[in-house]
Amino acid sequence: MQWLLDYSEKYRAQLRRGPFFTNLSRSHRPNDLQWVHQLVHQSREFTQALCLRYSLCRDQRFQPVFAQHAVEEACHPDQLIDWMKEHGFLNGVEPGSVPATIETMNTLSFCWRSAMRDPHDVQIVALNVLSEGVAFDFYSAVIPILKRLKIHTGRYWGVHADVDKHHQAMGLDLCEEVAPSSSKGRLYHRTLWHSATLYHQMLSSWVGERVEPIELLA
Repeated sequence: MQWLLDYSEKYRAQLRRGPFFTNLSRSHRPNDLQWVHQLVHQSREFTQALCLRYSLCRDQRFQPVFAQHAVEEACHPDQLIDWMKEHGFLNGVEPGSVPATIETMNTLSFCWRSAMRDPHDVQIVALNVLSEGVAFDFYSAVIPILKRLKIHTGRYWGVHADVDKHHQAMGLDLCEEVAPSSSKGRLYHRTLWHSATLYHQMLSSWVGERVEPIELLA
């Protein structure tokens, strides 16, 4: 469904113009990246939600996709924590001890709810097409900053650059081909918008900004 990927890209473009990405470009020292403490919450719970999604799935068509996605994400939280230890982000602080912002908790609650309650095709839209698309944009923007600051080490950042674009389209071929104007197409679109708005608010909160929902495409 090319239209779905196109809509997702338009929503992601709105995020890329938001406060997080604007602030990121002004980072001049590692201490400017304190949002990594929020990333710990996101990394842990998104991975756990993917594992739950697989454990609850009884549809043999989706099981291999959900299993592969969960396995490929499983070690990411520990890799992030190792990187934080290496570069002094955890001096005297336990991973995850910095409280998650409300917006981070809202986004993670959305992921948990999708994994537990949404039909499998809607999960693909929420947890793959949009979530992994945003992740691809996030890591594509962060990695050059880390390289400039000379703290691009370990496997965590590099592996995301390799897998997120692949994860974005995983399972989409299992979803019914529908038109944007159909009832299912409108559900997919609403899921994209809802997810994109939550990610926009989450990332903005990481740099101390509160934002309104992103514009709903016509």
